Amino acid sequence: MADDKHVELVRSRVEALNAFAEEHEDVSLDLREADLSGLDLRNARLQGARLGRASLEGCDLRDSRLNSSDLRGCNLRNADLRNANMHRAVLTGADLRGARLGRLGIGSQRMCISPATFEDVNWEREELERILDMINLNPDFEVRYEIVPRA
Repeated sequence: MADDKHVELVRSRVEALNAFAEEHEDVSLDLREADLSGLDLRNARLQGARLGRASLEGCDLRDSRLNSSDLRGCNLRNADLRNANMHRAVLTGADLRGARLGRLGIGSQRMCISPATFEDVNWEREELERILDMINLNPDFEVRYEIVPRA
């Protein structure tokens, strides 16, 4: 369960959140199961935050720092994650349907991808196609794929 003081801090202002993060680098925000839906968290310093099963549905997380965050089972539906730093974030079981991701490490490192990164993650078909199109930027190989619903 989330720490009420941490939830209040995140709901206040990004400036206050970032000042806290800078002063308390050793503190991991505990936001597990918190409803943070629809918040404007642009440029927020949420690195290392525990966000398991939290709702960030519809949040504006552009340019935020989510590196090393635990986002397992997190609701990120329709969230704007463009240019968010998600290096070493755990997304197992997260719902990313409708989320806008932007770059995944093209040009600058934004996310490390391993098999566990996206285990049980829910995507919309269009986002899967966009991600696979980015993989096809490789000059030496072409990835051919077919996306079909599971039976």
